[in-house]
Amino acid sequence: MVQRVFEIMDISSTHKDSFPKICFMTYYKLRELAEPAIFQYSNRANIRSIDASFEETLSIARKLIENNEVDAFVSAGSNASILREHLQLPVISIEVSGYDLLRSLMEAKRYGKKVGVISFKNALPPLKEFASLLNLDLYELNYHSPNEAIACIEELEKEKVDVIIGSSLIFDLSTKKNLNSILVYSLDSIHNAFDQALEVCRIKKLESNRFFQINNILQTLPEAVVAVDVDERITAINKKMKMIISSSDSNIYGKVLSELNDVLSLKKVLSKKDITTPKAIQLGGKSWFAVSAQIFENDEIIGATLTLYDSSLITNADEKIRIFERNNLLQARFTFSDILGNEDNIKETIHKAKRYAESQHDILIIGETGTGKELFAQSIHNASSKANKPFIAINCASFPETLIESELFGHEEGAFTGSKKGGRRGLIEAAHTGTLFLDEIGDMPLSLQTRLLRVLQEREITRLGSTTPIPIDIRLIAATHQNLKLHVKEKKFRQDLFFRLNTLQIKIPPLRERKQDIYEYFKLKITHQFQTDQEQAQIRKLLELISPYLSNYFWPGNFRELESITNRIVLLLSEKISISFEELLNEIPEIFELNDDFNSNEPLENTESDALKHQELSLLIEKETSKKQQALKAMKLAHGQHIKASNILGISRTTLWRWLNED
Repeated sequence: MVQRVFEIMDISSTHKDSFPKICFMTYYKLRELAEPAIFQYSNRANIRSIDASFEETLSIARKLIENNEVDAFVSAGSNASILREHLQLPVISIEVSGYDLLRSLMEAKRYGKKVGVISFKNALPPLKEFASLLNLDLYELNYHSPNEAIACIEELEKEKVDVIIGSSLIFDLSTKKNLNSILVYSLDSIHNAFDQALEVCRIKKLESNRFFQINNILQTLPEAVVAVDVDERITAINKKMKMIISSSDSNIYGKVLSELNDVLSLKKVLSKKDITTPKAIQLGGKSWFAVSAQIFENDEIIGATLTLYDSSLITNADEKIRIFERNNLLQARFTFSDILGNEDNIKETIHKAKRYAESQHDILIIGETGTGKELFAQSIHNASSKANKPFIAINCASFPETLIESELFGHEEGAFTGSKKGGRRGLIEAAHTGTLFLDEIGDMPLSLQTRLLRVLQEREITRLGSTTPIPIDIRLIAATHQNLKLHVKEKKFRQDLFFRLNTLQIKIPPLRERKQDIYEYFKLKITHQFQTDQEQAQIRKLLELISPYLSNYFWPGNFRELESITNRIVLLLSEKISISFEELLNEIPEIFELNDDFNSNEPLENTESDALKHQELSLLIEKETSKKQQALKAMKLAHGQHIKASNILGISRTTLWRWLNED
């Protein structure tokens, strides 16, 4: 075996280190032919020429690859075929052109008419046409191994051919037998092969640089990532994944992932049996969220990726996202157009709120639970000059007394045990230039009421642990369902703070004082869900049946309770559009059973005078013909109170309900 390395001495070694490394794997005759080309390309590539054939070729090539001494191979005939079959590196074959064949046959004619051609594996297609044109007797044979090559030469020798055309190996074997021989390749073909090799190396370098960049990105990711080819051999991996699979092997590339850790197997993903659904796995004593994905090229799966997310990082990220979204939602969502109501009292309240929105004074909203105090607060904010500024809402009753101070006023670092490093601004400070809504202000501790009063008077706050006041520009809207005047008398609420808050007062009427709005809201929500004629007919019957009870109910939860009851009815109607009175009793018993408890302040026990009065009323009712008419008359006399009506008739409430719903 002969090995040669051609270099140009005036090119710096540093410069040559950046040249593509090309191995010209050949046999001596082809090498001799290629020497001018090798010299010509030496200022563009490091070309190493090695004489070898068949198995010897493969072992040498593998050693060069292992030592990272080659980027691409250039070879011909059997050598090229063997290298391409067993190696992953690019192998450029020196192709026999039509010109090469014609030149070789014309040269062969000088020796005589009988010409033998030996090629590796496959015949050369245009050979017979050229031989016919040149009036040559052609003997064409193929070989697959060195022994077959020798046998082909011996057979042509028996045929007494004048000359043999073939590869460098055939040329060498023929020469040893003193037979005339011609090398089929030309210098032009070698030039073409070297040009292709340079282009392949250029593209490979670009891909290598891209891979290097991607790999650098992979190393910076907090997730553990690995990529495999279609045989599940690792093509890319970051340090975190290496740590998970407990591998420090620098030659991990090319190894089968499932053999390193079967929990990470991507075989199902590669075989299309897995739909790449994210799943939780346990690995290394930790919980991971595993996400796999298939890699496609031309609609074919060429590999897959696996990404492992640390479950603790996901939890932290989820918290940060929710905090981020909360900060982005520091804007009021509702406007006055979202407030439903046609009763005069609610219209007057809305009109007053709109007027107050135009001012900069603080506002106190008074209303029972569920009347929509925050809805009004947001609407006022959106109708004011601060509409595009922050709207910060805090429920004073939802925070422990020990936390509400730091939440409202913020704190400096080290202000108390567990205080946030670097300090933290409070909600009052966060509302700067906007609106601060304090719901359930009646539950604010007295100690904080003093500090809040100072904020409202001075328009500045001082964080816990600090002595430096911070100027703020806020508008305060406070809300309560409690009687603050009574709290002031009982020393539960500061009088001076009450006067400060009560500059502008809005009192939201309870739902029981808006009977028409109750019916309209219920009707709107019910009819919106059901559109067919049959459904609408049943809805009308339901509305007719339930309307008196809706009007007479006390609605302690106001709109919040009405919405809850409406949702229950909608859910029941979605199962069956026709609802009996008994089903209504089961689904919304409070409308019927709690009515008397909320509507009447009188004791439920019958007194002697009540009994006499009921007896007199009963005589009037007996004139009615049907039980339903008697029940309706009793309800009218009892002002809609079921207990009194049933006492008047001397029947139970259950019997009363049955009479009311008789056809």
